[in-house]
Amino acid sequence: MTNDKRTDHGIKITTKDVSRMGSENNRQEALPHLLSVLAWPYLLGAKRQVQRYKTAIQILQKKSIYGIQVCLHEFSCLFEDLATVARYTEMAGEKHRFHKLWLDVRNHIRHDIREEFDKTEKRKSYRAKTLGINPNLQVSIGFDEGFIKIGETKITLSDINDYLTWAEDKIARILNEAKNKGYIKGENY
Repeated sequence: MTNDKRTDHGIKITTKDVSRMGSENNRQEALPHLLSVLAWPYLLGAKRQVQRYKTAIQILQKKSIYGIQVCLHEFSCLFEDLATVARYTEMAGEKHRFHKLWLDVRNHIRHDIREEFDKTEKRKSYRAKTLGINPNLQVSIGFDEGFIKIGETKITLSDINDYLTWAEDKIARILNEAKNKGYIKGENY
C-alpha cells in the first residue's frame, strides 16, 4: 500500500549521528541523547502499563481466572517496557539499583514462561534462584493491587513509579542538554 501523503510527525536519527557513535571519542557525547530518544516511548509505555495493571487488578477481583490472564499480560508488557528503559538509560551512563531486577523479571517472563517454557538451561535456573522461585516450580507469580510477587521477590507499584520518576528526570536532563547543544530539535522535555 502506498500513501503519498507527507508524514508530519515521527522520529528521525541521521546516519551522521549513528556513524559518530562508531568512534570511542564521539560515543560518549552522541550516545546518551540518541538512547534517551529511544527510551522515552518505553518510559511513557511503562507509565501507561502501570495504569493498565491497576485496571487488571480490578478485573481480577471480579473474575479470578480471566483476571489472572489479564494481569499476566499487563505485567509482561510492563516489564518489557521497564527492561528497555533500563537498558537504554544504563547505556547512556545512568545506573539504578533496579536495572538488573527489571531485566531478570523480563527475561523470566519472555524466556521461562513464553518462548522457551519447555527448555531447561543454566540461565533459567539462575534467574529462578535470583528471583526466589521454588526449584520445583516453573512459574510463581502473584498479583496484588500494590505489588507483584515473582517467587520471593516482591516489587511494589510504588517502587516502579519511583523508578519511572527517576528515569524520566534522567532522560529529560539528557534530552534538554542535547537540545541546548543543537543535537536534537523539539520542545523542552
